[in-house]
Amino acid sequence: MRILFISNFYPPHYSSGGLELSCQEMVEGLKDRGHQIRVLTSRALSAEVHHQDPPWVQRTLHLEMEFASFVNGLHFFSRRKQREQENLTILRRCVDEFQPDIIFIWGMWNLPRSTAALAEQLLPQGVVYYIADYWPTLPGQYALYWQQPAKSAATRLPKAVLRIIASAILSRERLPALRFPHVIFVSRFLQQEYARLGITVGESRAIAGAIDTTLFLKEEPAHQKRNGGLSLLYAGRFSPEKGIETAILAMDELVNRRGIDDVCLKLVGGGDSSYETRLREQVRSAGLESHVVFHPPVPKDAMPDLYPQADAVLFPSIWQEPFGRVVVEAMASGTVVIGTATGGAAEVLVDGENGLVFPPGDHLRLAEQILKLRAQPELRRRLVENGRRTAVERFDNRRMVAEIEAYLESLLTPAAPAVELR
Repeated sequence: MRILFISNFYPPHYSSGGLELSCQEMVEGLKDRGHQIRVLTSRALSAEVHHQDPPWVQRTLHLEMEFASFVNGLHFFSRRKQREQENLTILRRCVDEFQPDIIFIWGMWNLPRSTAALAEQLLPQGVVYYIADYWPTLPGQYALYWQQPAKSAATRLPKAVLRIIASAILSRERLPALRFPHVIFVSRFLQQEYARLGITVGESRAIAGAIDTTLFLKEEPAHQKRNGGLSLLYAGRFSPEKGIETAILAMDELVNRRGIDDVCLKLVGGGDSSYETRLREQVRSAGLESHVVFHPPVPKDAMPDLYPQADAVLFPSIWQEPFGRVVVEAMASGTVVIGTATGGAAEVLVDGENGLVFPPGDHLRLAEQILKLRAQPELRRRLVENGRRTAVERFDNRRMVAEIEAYLESLLTPAAPAVELR
């Protein structure tokens, strides 16, 4: 097959989640199986990383809006439509040159939806969407930009004036309607959630997300060799829906109320700076500076060495997670997961079988689960074994590549003619 991937980001340039990494793993898996691949992605962040792309990766698309740029408001009036048209020209040229059998739309956040709409026009029955987030439910980036208050006093008045004009323009525009002829959902939960939200798609199926488990498998998890205290890890985006406050409250309960002094929590990540400031103040107010430490994000290729340093990875999310890549990575690494079984994560994490579960926002129950793990070495051993088995047998990337390959090939196989019985 000749498959054109369209993605907002592509490693080593990515935003903050695992969607771009799973795109790369899928691309490489399909290439290894002999398919011809072209990746069309944005030029965002390219200048920040010195990396020589292979010839089949094309970083030429414009994002709808640049990251943290003070001129975004001006670009709305001066460059928005020009960039959108350039994207359409780039896509037309790419399709003409590459002649794909399949256009696989992977990540669309912050890309103009007209790009996907044109793909549907150019290859009406050959467009497949991979849905692992909620981008079809969101307004355009500029609509969100004008809704948000100005970040400084100097821009407050200009933005207020321009907002009136921009809002009038946006009110006359309609986001392109998308047919979603073929959709692969990262979890059964997300497939059902889209139906509940009333988002109409054509043919759809759920193919569980996956990771390259070989990157995370170690002969013996490091924590199996340690005695004494408990080392906890949170790794991911700093954002309110991730529920990090719950983890800090659980630490407050353990240290300040139950006198457990040999437990520590490392928070690895970044993102919402105001939210991080709030978290740091929460730690300071509780006097937990020696028990809760903040660490900046680490490169994705460093994660296989990070997980085994902890006895347990905390997954305190309070929103309906589409999947839960961190959960699978930790399991593959031989590290116990204590988390909330929200959304698609419930299809991975099973309480007492391959991890420990607590209700979203329930810091007391989280503290109890941490104490249970601390007090029961045999439970820890069993959860490690079952977690690894879960990751390898159900969420390995080779399984996902094979399932998606079979699905894409089925779209190109003509249906057998009906046989008339006489």
